[in-house]
Formats: sequence, C-alpha cells, structure tokens
Amino acid sequence: MQTTDPTPLWLARDTVVDRLARPPGLVCCLDFDGTLAPIVDDPDAAELPPAVRDRVAGLADCPSVDVAVVSGRELSDLRDRVGLDGVAYAGNHGLELRGGGEETVNPVARRSRAAIDRICDRLSDCLAHVPGVEIENKGLTATVHVRNVPDERVPEVERTVRVAVEESPSTSGAQFELRDGKAIREVRPAVDWDKGRAVELLSEEAPDDWLPLYVGDDLTDEDAFRVLDDQRGALDGIGILVGERETAADYRLENPRDVRELLDLIEDAQCA
Repeated sequence: MQTTDPTPLWLARDTVVDRLARPPGLVCCLDFDGTLAPIVDDPDAAELPPAVRDRVAGLADCPSVDVAVVSGRELSDLRDRVGLDGVAYAGNHGLELRGGGEETVNPVARRSRAAIDRICDRLSDCLAHVPGVEIENKGLTATVHVRNVPDERVPEVERTVRVAVEESPSTSGAQFELRDGKAIREVRPAVDWDKGRAVELLSEEAPDDWLPLYVGDDLTDEDAFRVLDDQRGALDGIGILVGERETAADYRLENPRDVRELLDLIEDAQCA
C-alpha cells in the first residue's frame, strides 16, 4: 500500500526483530548507492565502507540468509565494488543477474546494446556544452547524471535526453523508456523487468517459507517495495526505505549509517 509516512524502523524495533526472527530464513536484498554505500558527487568514487562489507560478508556466511545486492549499476561494476563471494548480484536493475556461479542477461536488453551505444554517443555530443553532466553507458542501459549540473540547466538536459530516446532507431526492435532516479535519468529497454522482478526471482530460488527483505533509497527501489506489499504485491515481505519521501516501503531509516545497525539486527535474528 502506498504511504507518505512509513514508520521509522527504530520506533518499531521489537516488531521488526520479531518478523526477522520468526521465519526459518531470509532473502536479504540490498541496494548499493545510498544504501550500502553513501551517495557521492562522483559515481566512480562510490565505495563500500569496510564495516559494511564485513557485515554483508557475515550474513553471506549465514546458512539461513541469502544475500543479494540489487543495483542500477552495471553488473561487472557492482561486483568489483562489493567484491564478495557467496552473494547474488543483480545489475542494471535486474537485467543482469549472477548467482550460484551462473550469469543471465535479459535477451531483449542484450540485443539493445548497439542502440544504447548510439544514444550515449548522441547525448555526449548534444550535451557537451552543459557543465557537470555525465553520460554513463552501462551496456544494457544508460544513466545521465545531473547531480553536478546547475539547476537552471537540468530542464535542458531532460529535454535533450527525451528527444534522443524518442528519435533513436532500433535495429533490434526494442523500444526504450525513461525513468527518474536521484539526480539521474535512466534510459532502459522497455521490457517488463525491474528491481521488483529481480527480487521475485531471487525469492523463488529460496525456500517458500523464507522472508524476503529489501532495503533501498532510490525511486527505482519502489518497484521492489511494491512487490513486497502483502496487499498488492506478489510477495509478503519487508520493505525498508533509506531516507524520507513518499514510498511503498513499510519502514524507513534515516541514512546509510543506520543500515549497518539493521544488518546487525538481521545477524542477531538469524545467525546468532
């Protein structure tokens, strides 16, 4: 159920601890930027803090917890930044998945690589004069970063991106869509796949009575929160927003520092 005021997790600590400890296992899905790692001005500078890496590694070693890192980042980039074995990875909003030693890529997205390259080349040319803009080609998708763009120039960037996507020819037959995120505009193949679908797939691979959990901060994480809504979604789980805004999550944390304490709660509930 969509809500504008999810409960601060620490005010519902006892309830959350009970929900974490009650099932025989957890599917623990974690966003990267803004959740495990703090948001930074330069996306290439994002790092997983050592204390967080240690906690995620400890959960990955726990037999009753399946850990997955789900991100809009390209899969190879995500794996390099997390650098942990025993963890499943979902890159490009789930279009790329790696777990159990196997890697899968959405076939429509795979055929869209050339079109994504053309869109990125066009945007690099058309936006070269705009200060602070960054075009990130992630193979299957593209991200236009506007965090460092002057506020008055952001509408110009948005118009340029929209036109480039609308006018992009696709020899693969794929169409593209634009999605908003925190200080970004995402260009993606218009396929029925997102972070929510990735969480569904990851949960299907776990025992039926395990509890799915998703922690994220961005607008793109709402797809996962909605899947976990026991009234409307496919799964009955727990969604936790990092930050404060309108959300479908059940609870919220203030910032990535609070995520460390949440990981401790999960370890105490399932691994002690």
